[in-house]
Amino acid sequence: MSRIACAKKVKEKWSEPKLVPFTSKHRDIEPFLSSDGLKLYFASNRPLHDSISTSKDYDIWYVERKNSNEEWSSPINLGKPVNTSSDEFYPSVAANCNLYFTSEGLDSLGKDDIFCSKWNNNSYSKPENLGVNINSSGYEFNAFVSA
Repeated sequence: MSRIACAKKVKEKWSEPKLVPFTSKHRDIEPFLSSDGLKLYFASNRPLHDSISTSKDYDIWYVERKNSNEEWSSPINLGKPVNTSSDEFYPSVAANCNLYFTSEGLDSLGKDDIFCSKWNNNSYSKPENLGVNINSSGYEFNAFVSA
């Protein structure tokens, strides 16, 4: 089972890792912390509603907080147009909030491709395939974008 854990560095020593409160019994993977430290994005196959016990395809989710001293929110599914009925993985977010990620369900050139969804004030745009300079007929994934 894959879950998200956190270890803290106190006086030059790392604490024992502890599961974060929002991790689930489903697979929670590939966490990415926003440059301001107030949003943590991750991929998960958790169901959209807690009342459902069966795992689903992987979507991109996030938790947020108002400041670094607060607890994380409950997980929020990023929704459409980013998430589809296929898998979305490996979120990476630039300082301008544009989201880079891997998908196998969008306009792919082959297998998994890397896409960008631009942040427009309060929502993400339709994801754009990054094209043949980045993607191929094979697998491209694990994008990382420097803030």
